[in-house]
Amino acid sequence: MNNNVQLPIAAIIAELRSSTNLDSQEYKDFFVSVFFVFFVLVHRRELLKQDSLFVLELVQTLDDEVFFSALLNAATHVDELYDDALGLSETIEHLIKRGREINSAAFRRTCISLYGVVSDSELYSGDTFETIIQSFSEMQGRRASEAYTPRDLVEMMVEIVEPRGGESIYDPVCGSGGFLVSANIKASNFDTDSKLKIHGREINLSAARIAKINCIVHDIFGSDIRISDSLQDLEVSAYDVILANPPFSLATESYGRRVSDSYFDFGIPPQNNADFAFLQMIIKSLKPEGRAAVLVSNGVLFRGGGGGIIREKIIQSGIVEAVIALPGGALKNTMIPTAILVLRKSRLPKSAILLIDSAEAERHVNTGLTSSLGLPFSSTLEKYKKRIEVDGVSRFVTADELESNSYSLNVSRYIIARQAHKKSLSDLTRTQRELEVRLAKLQRDFSHLLSEHEVGTQ
Repeated sequence: MNNNVQLPIAAIIAELRSSTNLDSQEYKDFFVSVFFVFFVLVHRRELLKQDSLFVLELVQTLDDEVFFSALLNAATHVDELYDDALGLSETIEHLIKRGREINSAAFRRTCISLYGVVSDSELYSGDTFETIIQSFSEMQGRRASEAYTPRDLVEMMVEIVEPRGGESIYDPVCGSGGFLVSANIKASNFDTDSKLKIHGREINLSAARIAKINCIVHDIFGSDIRISDSLQDLEVSAYDVILANPPFSLATESYGRRVSDSYFDFGIPPQNNADFAFLQMIIKSLKPEGRAAVLVSNGVLFRGGGGGIIREKIIQSGIVEAVIALPGGALKNTMIPTAILVLRKSRLPKSAILLIDSAEAERHVNTGLTSSLGLPFSSTLEKYKKRIEVDGVSRFVTADELESNSYSLNVSRYIIARQAHKKSLSDLTRTQRELEVRLAKLQRDFSHLLSEHEVGTQ
């Protein structure tokens, strides 16, 4: 990500927040919509008719009403260009009305500042948009945690599934579209001639619009982003690759209404927790040779009851290829422990599963191999890609061992952290010196005590 755009975006958002009292979701809708209008006007100018161009220099000296009228006119033309699928003019018009009630001048200043950022970011428009999404995710806290997955996690999961041109990729809960965009970049770097087929589903209208815009800004054309409940609208054996960060422990009756046409091959999940509904839907959506990386809470790895029975059957099927326990705080805005489940539908039943403690992997200094990936979580990816077993970091667990542990996939149950039983030479040397200092002090105190005792007995 281009760090040069982060401060201006954050500063623009902060200024608007300090001047108004809008809800953070309203800020986000306004920013996203205005950004995209300006993006098209600046960087896709050839797509619009000349009379629709919104030239900032011509309206800087005009009053707020004329400015917003010109902005709405431009938004209408951009909507028409994209078959009215984005609802930009409606969103902007609503927020301009709200702005007039609060602080019209502040909204206009925001637009002018945002226009300046877009104009200066021809090479980094995608990164600028990503910065907007990230900034609002951090502002909204837990409310946005399901819609935004940190960039380093996205890149690691994309690297795990290795999408290739010509394949179809699917995110059933696509949020802002980060997985889809990153996967397309990965596939394009590998093969510039054959395009990745992009598919995303999102139940939230605002998030779906953001995902569509994110794809366009990153030069992805013809993406299939739909407003849809993926737990209801099943797509059987449709995709080569799936990447997903489903909402954790979602209480919903969405999947309970379609048991007659079920994807619950491994069991019906609890009504108050959709974790295993999402997981089974993802498995069902994969082609026979398909693969997936899914972000889950640790409860999915060891929870008992109905979920435990489903997990046991999924493990026995051989579909789970690897489990990567993530470091604490890997997901911002939540301290829930998390992991990545790597699924490969073509594996044999009761195959061994590779477990990796990512926190330990990143601490591990590899003396026999060097990682050339140059990516976040490089050491973790190295252990996964090369199928390396390292004491205290990674190991394969057999079907028999899993069975004897009630089919728990909790990585800490099988891997003892390296620091707990093995310290580095520098750690041992430091400890030795500390003990020597304490021993010398102890000997001085003991000698002093003996001297006092001898004097007292004379």
